[in-house]
Amino acid sequence: MVMSCRDSRTLIQHLGNTYPEATQSAPNAIGALQFVFPDGLVINIYPMGTIHFQGQGSSIRDEVEALVLIMNKR
Repeated sequence: MVMSCRDSRTLIQHLGNTYPEATQSAPNAIGALQFVFPDGLVINIYPMGTIHFQGQGSSIRDEVEALVLIMNKR
């Protein structure tokens, strides 16, 4: 699934603070970051706010999707 987030910086900070067990990569050549969670969920966040989810059946994914929807309403 693909989503867009209006405030990707805040999302990145939130993911790092809320899920310290997740592995966060350094930005790649195009500035994209990747979070890998213990349950197998992978979230790629691109500089323009595009978010790609990889993996199925993760409660973390549901939480992040809900957070992005709330953030986009601001």
